[in-house]
Amino acid sequence: MPSRRRVLCAASSLAAVGVAGCTDDRPASRASPGTDADTEWPQPGGSDRFDCYRADAVAPRESPDERWAVETVWPAGRPIVADERVILPTQAGLVAYGLDGEERWRLGFDDDEIDVRTAPIVVDGIGYAGTRGGLLSFSVEDGTTDWEVELEGSPQTAPVVDYDREHLVVGTDEGLSGVDTGGERIWQRETFADVSALASWGDSLYAGTEGGKLYAYYDLEEPQGMWQRQLDGRVVQIALLNGDGVVVSVFGGPTSRRDGESAGDARWSTEAGTHGFVVAGNTYAVGGGLTAVHTRTGEQRWAVDDHLRAPPAGAGDTVYTGGDGFVVGYAMNGGTGVGEYRMNAERWRYEVDGAVTTGLAVADGAVFATAMNDDGDTTLYALE
Repeated sequence: MPSRRRVLCAASSLAAVGVAGCTDDRPASRASPGTDADTEWPQPGGSDRFDCYRADAVAPRESPDERWAVETVWPAGRPIVADERVILPTQAGLVAYGLDGEERWRLGFDDDEIDVRTAPIVVDGIGYAGTRGGLLSFSVEDGTTDWEVELEGSPQTAPVVDYDREHLVVGTDEGLSGVDTGGERIWQRETFADVSALASWGDSLYAGTEGGKLYAYYDLEEPQGMWQRQLDGRVVQIALLNGDGVVVSVFGGPTSRRDGESAGDARWSTEAGTHGFVVAGNTYAVGGGLTAVHTRTGEQRWAVDDHLRAPPAGAGDTVYTGGDGFVVGYAMNGGTGVGEYRMNAERWRYEVDGAVTTGLAVADGAVFATAMNDDGDTTLYALE
Protein backbone atom coordinates (compact mmCIF):
# COMPACT_ATOMS: atom_id res chain seq x y z
CA MET A 1 0.00 0.00 0.00
CA PRO A 2 1.26 3.57 -0.69
CA SER A 3 2.36 5.55 2.32
CA ARG A 4 0.19 8.32 3.72
CA ARG A 5 2.88 10.83 2.70
CA ARG A 6 2.75 9.69 -0.93
CA VAL A 7 -1.06 9.91 -0.95
CA LEU A 8 -0.91 13.41 0.50
CA CYS A 9 1.72 14.41 -2.07
CA ALA A 10 -0.50 13.18 -4.91
CA ALA A 11 -3.50 14.98 -3.43
CA SER A 12 -1.58 18.23 -3.01
CA SER A 13 -0.33 18.07 -6.59
CA LEU A 14 -3.92 17.55 -7.80
CA ALA A 15 -5.04 20.56 -5.78
CA ALA A 16 -2.21 22.74 -7.07
CA VAL A 17 -2.94 21.97 -10.70
CA GLY A 18 -6.65 22.30 -10.11
CA VAL A 19 -6.04 25.86 -8.94
CA ALA A 20 -3.96 26.50 -12.05
CA GLY A 21 -6.90 25.15 -14.07
CA CYS A 22 -4.91 24.33 -17.18
CA THR A 23 -5.89 20.88 -18.34
CA ASP A 24 -9.39 19.52 -17.94
CA ASP A 25 -11.83 22.06 -16.54
CA ARG A 26 -10.80 25.41 -17.94
CA PRO A 27 -12.87 26.45 -20.99
CA ALA A 28 -10.75 27.54 -23.94
CA SER A 29 -12.77 30.75 -24.12
CA ARG A 30 -11.23 31.74 -20.79
CA ALA A 31 -7.62 30.97 -21.76
CA SER A 32 -5.42 34.04 -21.64
CA PRO A 33 -1.97 34.92 -23.02
CA GLY A 34 0.91 33.66 -20.90
CA THR A 35 2.93 36.13 -18.84
CA ASP A 36 6.09 34.13 -17.99
CA ALA A 37 8.91 34.52 -20.52
CA ASP A 38 11.21 32.07 -18.68
CA THR A 39 9.22 28.85 -18.92
CA GLU A 40 10.85 25.56 -19.91
CA TRP A 41 9.86 22.46 -21.90
CA PRO A 42 11.85 19.83 -19.96
CA GLN A 43 10.41 16.69 -21.54
CA PRO A 44 8.69 15.69 -24.80
CA GLY A 45 5.18 16.29 -23.44
CA GLY A 46 6.09 19.65 -21.93
CA SER A 47 4.94 18.63 -18.45
CA ASP A 48 4.73 15.41 -16.44
CA ARG A 49 1.19 14.87 -17.67
CA PHE A 50 2.26 14.99 -21.35
CA ASP A 51 -0.53 17.48 -22.11
CA CYS A 52 1.87 19.51 -24.34
CA TYR A 53 0.55 22.72 -22.78
CA ARG A 54 2.08 25.52 -20.71
CA ALA A 55 -0.68 27.85 -19.55
CA ASP A 56 1.73 30.48 -18.23
CA ALA A 57 4.22 30.56 -21.11
CA VAL A 58 4.80 33.68 -23.18
CA ALA A 59 4.78 32.73 -26.86
CA PRO A 60 4.15 34.58 -30.15
CA ARG A 61 0.49 35.46 -30.77
CA GLU A 62 1.22 37.61 -33.83
CA SER A 63 3.57 37.15 -36.80
CA PRO A 64 6.87 36.19 -35.11
CA ASP A 65 10.44 37.28 -35.60
CA GLU A 66 13.18 34.73 -36.15
CA ARG A 67 15.38 34.78 -33.06
CA TRP A 68 17.73 32.40 -34.82
CA ALA A 69 17.84 29.46 -37.23
CA VAL A 70 20.68 26.94 -37.23
CA GLU A 71 21.58 24.02 -39.44
CA THR A 72 21.32 20.78 -37.51
CA VAL A 73 20.92 17.01 -37.84
CA TRP A 74 17.94 14.90 -38.94
CA PRO A 75 15.53 15.24 -35.98
CA ALA A 76 14.02 12.33 -34.07
CA GLY A 77 11.68 14.26 -31.78
CA ARG A 78 10.71 17.60 -30.24
CA PRO A 79 13.32 19.98 -28.88
CA ILE A 80 13.74 19.87 -25.09
CA VAL A 81 14.32 23.29 -23.50
CA ALA A 82 15.63 23.46 -19.93
CA ASP A 83 18.47 24.96 -17.89
CA GLU A 84 19.42 27.39 -20.70
CA ARG A 85 19.86 24.59 -23.22
CA VAL A 86 17.86 23.54 -26.27
CA ILE A 87 18.47 19.81 -26.67
CA LEU A 88 17.45 18.25 -29.97
CA PRO A 89 17.05 14.46 -30.25
CA THR A 90 18.42 13.41 -33.64
CA GLN A 91 19.00 10.18 -35.55
CA ALA A 92 22.66 10.30 -34.49
CA GLY A 93 22.38 11.41 -30.85
CA LEU A 94 21.65 14.57 -28.86
CA VAL A 95 22.71 18.08 -29.92
CA ALA A 96 22.52 20.93 -27.40
CA TYR A 97 22.36 24.64 -28.17
CA GLY A 98 22.38 27.69 -25.95
CA LEU A 99 19.33 29.93 -25.91
CA ASP A 100 21.36 32.10 -28.31
CA GLY A 101 21.50 29.28 -30.90
CA GLU A 102 25.19 28.48 -30.42
CA GLU A 103 25.98 24.76 -30.34
CA ARG A 104 27.32 23.73 -26.92
CA TRP A 105 27.77 19.95 -27.03
CA ARG A 106 26.90 16.65 -28.68
CA LEU A 107 26.27 13.27 -27.12
CA GLY A 108 26.30 9.88 -28.84
CA PHE A 109 27.68 10.93 -32.24
CA ASP A 110 30.12 8.30 -33.54
CA ASP A 111 30.61 7.07 -29.98
CA ASP A 112 30.91 3.29 -29.78
CA GLU A 113 30.08 3.35 -26.06
CA ILE A 114 27.04 5.68 -26.12
CA ASP A 115 24.16 4.99 -28.49
CA VAL A 116 21.29 7.36 -27.59
CA ARG A 117 17.91 6.02 -28.74
CA THR A 118 15.23 8.23 -27.11
CA ALA A 119 14.47 11.85 -26.37
CA PRO A 120 15.60 12.97 -22.92
CA ILE A 121 13.82 14.26 -19.86
CA VAL A 122 15.49 16.95 -17.72
CA VAL A 123 15.16 16.86 -13.92
CA ASP A 124 17.03 19.43 -11.79
CA GLY A 125 19.77 20.04 -14.35
CA ILE A 126 20.32 16.35 -15.12
CA GLY A 127 19.20 14.73 -18.37
CA TYR A 128 18.06 11.11 -18.67
CA ALA A 129 17.80 9.34 -22.03
CA GLY A 130 17.41 5.79 -23.26
CA THR A 131 20.35 4.11 -24.98
CA ARG A 132 20.52 0.93 -27.03
CA GLY A 133 20.52 -1.23 -23.89
CA GLY A 134 19.91 1.02 -20.93
CA LEU A 135 19.32 4.41 -19.37
CA LEU A 136 21.90 7.21 -19.33
CA SER A 137 22.25 10.29 -17.12
CA PHE A 138 24.16 13.39 -18.23
CA SER A 139 24.81 17.02 -17.38
CA VAL A 140 22.51 19.38 -19.27
CA GLU A 141 25.10 22.14 -19.02
CA ASP A 142 28.01 20.41 -20.77
CA GLY A 143 26.83 16.96 -21.87
CA THR A 144 29.18 14.98 -19.65
CA THR A 145 27.81 11.59 -18.60
CA ASP A 146 27.33 10.41 -15.04
CA TRP A 147 26.02 6.84 -15.14
CA GLU A 148 24.45 4.30 -17.48
CA VAL A 149 22.42 1.37 -16.21
CA GLU A 150 21.69 -1.74 -18.26
CA LEU A 151 18.02 -2.68 -18.66
CA GLU A 152 16.09 -5.78 -19.74
CA GLY A 153 15.31 -4.45 -23.19
CA SER A 154 16.01 -1.49 -25.43
CA PRO A 155 14.29 1.80 -24.45
CA GLN A 156 11.59 3.02 -26.84
CA THR A 157 10.27 6.10 -24.97
CA ALA A 158 11.71 9.03 -23.10
CA PRO A 159 11.72 8.40 -19.34
CA VAL A 160 9.10 9.83 -16.99
CA VAL A 161 9.61 10.83 -13.35
CA ASP A 162 7.53 10.54 -10.18
CA TYR A 163 6.21 13.35 -7.98
CA ASP A 164 9.19 13.17 -5.60
CA ARG A 165 11.70 13.40 -8.49
CA GLU A 166 13.40 10.26 -7.18
CA HIS A 167 12.22 7.47 -9.49
CA LEU A 168 12.29 7.16 -13.28
CA VAL A 169 10.37 4.83 -15.58
CA VAL A 170 11.26 4.07 -19.18
CA GLY A 171 9.34 2.05 -21.77
CA THR A 172 11.32 -0.65 -23.59
CA ASP A 173 10.73 -3.40 -26.13
CA GLU A 174 10.35 -5.75 -23.14
CA GLY A 175 8.01 -3.63 -21.02
CA LEU A 176 8.57 -1.07 -18.27
CA SER A 177 11.74 -0.55 -16.22
CA GLY A 178 12.03 1.44 -12.99
CA VAL A 179 15.32 3.13 -12.08
CA ASP A 180 16.09 5.53 -9.26
CA THR A 181 17.85 8.82 -10.04
CA GLY A 182 21.11 7.36 -8.66
CA GLY A 183 21.18 4.76 -11.43
CA GLU A 184 19.91 1.68 -9.59
CA ARG A 185 17.40 -0.67 -11.23
CA ILE A 186 14.45 -1.25 -8.91
CA TRP A 187 11.77 -3.14 -10.87
CA GLN A 188 10.58 -4.55 -14.21
CA ARG A 189 7.06 -5.07 -15.61
CA GLU A 190 6.16 -6.96 -18.80
CA THR A 191 3.77 -5.47 -21.37
CA PHE A 192 4.15 -8.21 -24.04
CA ALA A 193 4.76 -5.60 -26.78
CA ASP A 194 7.03 -2.59 -27.33
CA VAL A 195 6.03 0.39 -25.20
CA SER A 196 5.23 3.27 -27.58
CA ALA A 197 3.86 5.95 -25.21
CA LEU A 198 4.34 6.76 -21.54
CA ALA A 199 3.06 9.42 -19.13
CA SER A 200 3.02 9.90 -15.37
CA TRP A 201 1.78 12.40 -12.85
CA GLY A 202 1.89 12.18 -9.09
CA ASP A 203 1.73 8.43 -8.42
CA SER A 204 -0.15 7.54 -11.61
CA LEU A 205 1.60 5.84 -14.52
CA TYR A 206 0.10 5.03 -17.93
CA ALA A 207 1.76 3.03 -20.68
CA GLY A 208 0.64 2.31 -24.25
CA THR A 209 2.09 -0.30 -26.58
CA GLU A 210 2.67 -1.00 -30.26
CA GLY A 211 -0.02 -3.65 -29.98
CA GLY A 212 -2.63 -1.17 -28.76
CA LYS A 213 -2.73 -2.06 -25.06
CA LEU A 214 -3.24 0.76 -22.54
CA TYR A 215 -2.04 -0.01 -18.99
CA ALA A 216 -2.77 1.97 -15.82
CA TYR A 217 -0.57 1.67 -12.72
CA TYR A 218 -0.31 3.27 -9.32
CA ASP A 219 3.01 4.14 -7.55
CA LEU A 220 6.17 4.51 -9.65
CA GLU A 221 8.34 3.15 -6.82
CA GLU A 222 6.61 -0.25 -6.90
CA PRO A 223 3.85 -0.16 -9.55
CA GLN A 224 0.53 -1.83 -8.90
CA GLY A 225 -1.64 -2.56 -11.92
CA MET A 226 -5.08 -0.92 -11.86
CA TRP A 227 -6.56 -1.80 -15.25
CA GLN A 228 -5.77 -2.40 -18.90
CA ARG A 229 -7.64 -1.84 -22.16
CA GLN A 230 -7.20 -2.99 -25.76
CA LEU A 231 -7.31 -0.02 -28.18
CA ASP A 232 -7.55 0.12 -31.97
CA GLY A 233 -3.89 0.59 -32.88
CA ARG A 234 -0.41 1.62 -31.76
CA VAL A 235 -0.67 4.11 -28.91
CA VAL A 236 0.83 7.47 -29.98
CA GLN A 237 0.24 9.76 -26.99
CA ILE A 238 -1.21 9.61 -23.48
CA ALA A 239 -2.04 12.73 -21.44
CA LEU A 240 -3.24 12.68 -17.83
CA LEU A 241 -6.16 14.92 -16.94
CA ASN A 242 -6.79 17.18 -13.97
CA GLY A 243 -8.68 14.57 -12.02
CA ASP A 244 -9.78 11.18 -13.29
CA GLY A 245 -8.67 9.56 -16.54
CA VAL A 246 -6.56 10.24 -19.61
CA VAL A 247 -6.79 11.32 -23.22
CA VAL A 248 -5.09 8.84 -25.55
CA SER A 249 -4.51 8.65 -29.30
CA VAL A 250 -3.64 5.73 -31.56
CA PHE A 251 -1.95 5.68 -34.95
CA GLY A 252 -4.53 6.36 -37.64
CA GLY A 253 -7.07 7.46 -34.99
CA PRO A 254 -9.10 7.68 -32.92
CA THR A 255 -8.35 9.98 -30.00
CA SER A 256 -10.43 9.18 -26.93
CA ARG A 257 -10.95 9.99 -23.28
CA ARG A 258 -10.60 7.02 -20.94
CA ASP A 259 -11.91 7.27 -17.37
CA GLY A 260 -10.19 5.54 -14.49
CA GLU A 261 -13.35 5.17 -12.41
CA SER A 262 -14.76 2.92 -15.13
CA ALA A 263 -11.51 0.95 -15.60
CA GLY A 264 -10.61 2.70 -18.83
CA ASP A 265 -13.98 2.81 -20.56
CA ALA A 266 -14.19 5.44 -23.30
CA ARG A 267 -16.19 8.54 -22.39
CA TRP A 268 -15.86 9.87 -25.95
CA SER A 269 -13.92 9.17 -29.14
CA THR A 270 -13.04 11.18 -32.24
CA GLU A 271 -11.20 10.18 -35.41
CA ALA A 272 -8.89 13.23 -35.19
CA GLY A 273 -5.43 13.25 -33.67
CA THR A 274 -3.10 10.94 -35.61
CA HIS A 275 -0.11 13.24 -34.99
CA GLY A 276 -0.84 14.09 -31.34
CA PHE A 277 -2.77 16.61 -29.31
CA VAL A 278 -2.76 19.41 -26.73
CA VAL A 279 -5.07 19.20 -23.70
CA ALA A 280 -6.16 22.62 -22.41
CA GLY A 281 -9.87 22.69 -21.59
CA ASN A 282 -10.43 21.49 -25.13
CA THR A 283 -8.39 18.70 -26.67
CA TYR A 284 -6.68 20.10 -29.78
CA ALA A 285 -6.01 17.07 -31.97
CA VAL A 286 -3.78 17.26 -35.06
CA GLY A 287 -4.27 14.73 -37.81
CA GLY A 288 -4.10 16.51 -41.16
CA GLY A 289 -6.30 19.24 -39.76
CA LEU A 290 -6.78 20.66 -36.27
CA THR A 291 -9.90 19.65 -34.34
CA ALA A 292 -10.97 21.15 -31.01
CA VAL A 293 -12.98 18.74 -28.84
CA HIS A 294 -14.29 19.58 -25.38
CA THR A 295 -12.23 17.36 -23.08
CA ARG A 296 -15.08 16.68 -20.64
CA THR A 297 -17.98 16.08 -23.03
CA GLY A 298 -16.36 15.12 -26.34
CA GLU A 299 -18.36 17.78 -28.18
CA GLN A 300 -16.52 19.05 -31.29
CA ARG A 301 -16.13 22.80 -30.98
CA TRP A 302 -14.42 23.68 -34.25
CA ALA A 303 -12.00 22.38 -36.88
CA VAL A 304 -9.66 23.57 -39.64
CA ASP A 305 -8.21 21.52 -42.51
CA ASP A 306 -4.68 22.83 -43.14
CA HIS A 307 -2.57 19.75 -44.05
CA LEU A 308 -0.86 19.73 -40.68
CA ARG A 309 1.81 17.17 -39.79
CA ALA A 310 3.54 18.27 -36.58
CA PRO A 311 2.64 17.08 -33.06
CA PRO A 312 1.32 20.31 -31.50
CA ALA A 313 2.27 22.43 -28.50
CA GLY A 314 0.14 24.95 -26.63
CA ALA A 315 0.89 28.08 -24.61
CA GLY A 316 -1.50 30.56 -23.06
CA ASP A 317 -4.37 30.89 -25.54
CA THR A 318 -2.58 29.59 -28.66
CA VAL A 319 -1.89 26.18 -30.23
CA TYR A 320 1.19 25.72 -32.43
CA THR A 321 1.81 23.09 -35.10
CA GLY A 322 3.20 22.91 -38.64
CA GLY A 323 3.28 21.19 -42.00
CA ASP A 324 5.11 21.29 -45.32
CA GLY A 325 7.01 24.58 -45.31
CA PHE A 326 5.37 26.35 -42.38
CA VAL A 327 4.90 26.74 -38.63
CA VAL A 328 1.47 28.05 -37.63
CA GLY A 329 -0.33 29.36 -34.54
CA TYR A 330 -4.09 29.07 -33.92
CA ALA A 331 -6.35 30.81 -31.41
CA MET A 332 -7.68 28.27 -28.91
CA ASN A 333 -11.19 29.68 -29.19
CA GLY A 334 -11.16 29.02 -32.94
CA GLY A 335 -11.99 32.58 -33.92
CA THR A 336 -15.50 32.82 -35.34
CA GLY A 337 -17.46 30.63 -37.74
CA VAL A 338 -19.12 27.23 -38.04
CA GLY A 339 -17.28 23.90 -38.30
CA GLU A 340 -14.40 24.17 -40.78
CA TYR A 341 -15.49 27.62 -41.94
CA ARG A 342 -13.51 29.85 -39.58
CA MET A 343 -12.41 33.47 -39.43
CA ASN A 344 -9.45 34.56 -37.31
CA ALA A 345 -8.67 31.03 -36.13
CA GLU A 346 -5.17 31.32 -37.61
CA ARG A 347 -3.06 33.86 -35.75
CA TRP A 348 0.08 33.63 -37.89
CA ARG A 349 1.97 31.44 -40.33
CA TYR A 350 5.75 31.44 -40.75
CA GLU A 351 7.47 29.93 -43.80
CA VAL A 352 10.35 27.53 -43.14
CA ASP A 353 12.68 25.46 -45.32
CA GLY A 354 11.14 22.00 -45.29
CA ALA A 355 8.50 19.91 -43.55
CA VAL A 356 7.78 20.25 -39.83
CA THR A 357 6.93 16.72 -38.68
CA THR A 358 8.64 15.92 -35.35
CA GLY A 359 6.82 18.28 -33.01
CA LEU A 360 7.28 21.68 -31.42
CA ALA A 361 8.20 23.07 -28.02
CA VAL A 362 7.27 26.39 -26.37
CA ALA A 363 9.74 27.90 -23.89
CA ASP A 364 11.75 31.03 -23.11
CA GLY A 365 9.19 33.20 -24.91
CA ALA A 366 9.63 31.35 -28.22
CA VAL A 367 8.40 28.46 -30.35
CA PHE A 368 11.10 25.91 -31.26
CA ALA A 369 10.62 23.74 -34.35
CA THR A 370 12.71 21.75 -36.80
CA ALA A 371 12.13 21.51 -40.55
CA MET A 372 13.79 19.17 -43.05
CA ASN A 373 13.75 19.79 -46.82
CA ASP A 374 13.81 17.31 -49.71
CA ASP A 375 17.63 17.33 -49.76
CA GLY A 376 17.77 16.23 -46.14
CA ASP A 377 18.94 19.64 -44.89
CA THR A 378 17.56 20.30 -41.42
CA THR A 379 17.06 23.64 -39.66
CA LEU A 380 16.15 24.32 -36.04
CA TYR A 381 14.14 27.55 -35.66
CA ALA A 382 13.48 29.73 -32.64
CA LEU A 383 10.53 32.05 -33.37
CA GLU A 384 9.50 34.81 -30.96
